[in-house]
Amino acid sequence: MFATKAAAQGPQPAVPNAIQQDTALYGFFAQLEQADSTVVNVLHLGDSHIQAGFLPVATGEALQKEFGNAGRGWVFPYNLAGTNGPDDYRWHSTVRWKASRVIDRHKEAELGPGAIVITTTSASPAVSFSVRQTKGPGDEVHTAQLFYDAGNADCSVVVPGAQVMVTPGPFGGSATLGRATLEFPGTVQSFQARWDDRSSDPFRFYGAILRNGQSGILYHAIGINGAQYQHYMESANTLAAQLEVLQPQLIIISLGTNEAYAGLSAAAFTAQMDSVVSMIQAQRPEAAILLTTPPECMRTVRRPYRKKVNGRYRTYYRTRHYTNPAIAMVTREMVSYCRRKGLACWNFNALNKARADSFRSGWAPDHIHFNARGYQLQGKLLYEALHEAYQQYLEQKHGKDN
Repeated sequence: MFATKAAAQGPQPAVPNAIQQDTALYGFFAQLEQADSTVVNVLHLGDSHIQAGFLPVATGEALQKEFGNAGRGWVFPYNLAGTNGPDDYRWHSTVRWKASRVIDRHKEAELGPGAIVITTTSASPAVSFSVRQTKGPGDEVHTAQLFYDAGNADCSVVVPGAQVMVTPGPFGGSATLGRATLEFPGTVQSFQARWDDRSSDPFRFYGAILRNGQSGILYHAIGINGAQYQHYMESANTLAAQLEVLQPQLIIISLGTNEAYAGLSAAAFTAQMDSVVSMIQAQRPEAAILLTTPPECMRTVRRPYRKKVNGRYRTYYRTRHYTNPAIAMVTREMVSYCRRKGLACWNFNALNKARADSFRSGWAPDHIHFNARGYQLQGKLLYEALHEAYQQYLEQKHGKDN
């Protein structure tokens, strides 16, 4: 149905791949000019479109190719939590874990920077990290910061081959929150950490930040399947932990898809979006914020029908996709809100519709998510929009000849 509708409309009007109110990013762009001698942090916050990893990896790798690669950034053991995650790294453990996420009704009080935490009652829990797809030295680890709560402050952290320094956790919550900073003499593609001499309380692991020792971009992607603005509004300590730990100069927010399936009114959606943006601006006023509108997701209807096969009637189903009108509402409210507030906005929804032919083979069967190809195309387009805005910034600041 989607293909038929696109064909019936005829040629689509040209939609530029541009960021609206891009001057709101000029403070971040000034940081990019110094990326060859410092580390610039980007936080890409979102839902299942981000948790899968394909979109933020595509954008992050393109930015790192242009401005320098400072490392993998934020990583979390999604596979130990029993859910999907990026496929370029893997975590292993010999103990069993249970997960708590920001979207859960009954969740841990402290979810940490990743909006998800894994917990175990093991006396000596251990986790190991390994790079699965190494594209070069930039993907290797020279320094790692592990965030955890061992239940007591005297717990020892053992990491073979690394110098370990333990300090209190850098975000609010339990008095026994810890940060273990690992420094390796060179760069490694894998490491193992074990916590000994701890209390009988549950052990919580929040994730890690990986750096390669170089200057450039750290692109931190944090996505939770099903996440909405309201979840971060209700768990303000999670958002606070993200900002405190990651210290982002740019915060990209890719939420709104789940709100379009939740029956929210335009006023309720805008209020929730504004609450999250206001919390970010209050805690980190110097950071630039970029909101991205959701894809042109659709609703799915399965209708049964009977067909006679070999003399017997059997039930089959026809699947039809049709436009979800709430996507248009979310997009409209987000674009309008950013215009009123002077925030940068990338209207991917308009671009997605205008380039329907390019994305036709990029949809997953549910027509809500993309497949790997679709997300990689979206990530490439986001980078191109950022790159174009950066070039305009350079022309305005230094003149067209520079």
